[in-house]
Order: sequence, then C-alpha cells, then structure tokens
Amino acid sequence: MLGLTGGGSGLPYIRFSPSMNMWSDKTGQEIQLKKMLFDIDNVQTGWLLLEAGVRDWQPDQELGRQGPKPSDAHKRGFVVRFFSREMGWVEWSSNGAGPNMGLEALYTAAAKDRNANAGKLPIIEYVGAEAMKVGKGNTRKPKWNITGWAPRPSDDAGAAPVVAPEPVAAAPAKGEEF
Repeated sequence: MLGLTGGGSGLPYIRFSPSMNMWSDKTGQEIQLKKMLFDIDNVQTGWLLLEAGVRDWQPDQELGRQGPKPSDAHKRGFVVRFFSREMGWVEWSSNGAGPNMGLEALYTAAAKDRNANAGKLPIIEYVGAEAMKVGKGNTRKPKWNITGWAPRPSDDAGAAPVVAPEPVAAAPAKGEEF
C-alpha cells in the first residue's frame, strides 16, 4: 500500500511474457497495447531479480553503467514508464533477453530524435514480437514503431475517465497525434 517494499515505483505495472507472446496487467489479465508515450527521460538499467514473490531491483548509478552484481540470481534488466490514455502511467520492468533487446532497440531509435523534440516524449506503438533463440532458450523481442512526439503528461495524470465520445475534430498536427 505504501510502496515501501518490492523496489517498485508504486505505479500500476504491465508485463510482457515472451513464452506466451502476451502483454498483461498486474492482475494477469491480457491487454492489447495501443499508442503510448515512452518516458525516455526516466529509463533505468540495473540488476533485477524476479522470482515467485520476489522482486529485487538494484538500479545502476548511471544509465547503462553496470554496478556490482548483487547475486548470481540477478540479471541485467530495466525499469521504464509508459503513458496511455487508457491506463495512465504504468511501469514495465524485465530482465529477460528478448525484452532487454526490445527496449534497447526502442531507446536507440528514440534517442536519435530526442534533441529535436525537447520537452516531448516519443509516441510508440507495439507492432508484435520477433521470435528468436538466445543461448539454449527461446524468447521474443518486442518491436515498436515511433509514430511521433507529444508533450509530457503530468506525473499524476491517470487514465482518462470513460465518457461519451465527442464529435470527431480535425486531425492533430503532425507529430502530435497522441
């Protein structure tokens, strides 16, 4: 309730299951991702231990600069935030090979246009996952398209309330379609 244990931010979270090729919310309910904002300014890398009933997050002091490995069970991982109109702010964390590769590709693509879009966040859409073999196991790498850039919502912005649809307005300006 107070967000003091478990190393999380207290935000609602989403998960990607490579074995099931599925996104889910904290209740385990499958969700379909729509356009979201990627909080590129607050990406964290570090060491993450995920086991039944255990989540131990040890963030790097500097993005991408590995600190000491806390235990043999910890793996390299990340914590990122996404914002959507349907969900509000949510957190996604993982230490899986496929998700790590997917986030790395998303971050690299978004970083290219970051300076030209100061004060904005990339609008992304999930376009599926690429099945791949890593070592002796199988995984899936989430794939994303960047469709534009939009202003950052406030940190306390929640999901939009359900209301009757408004009449369709003119299309938003290029890069502002979120």
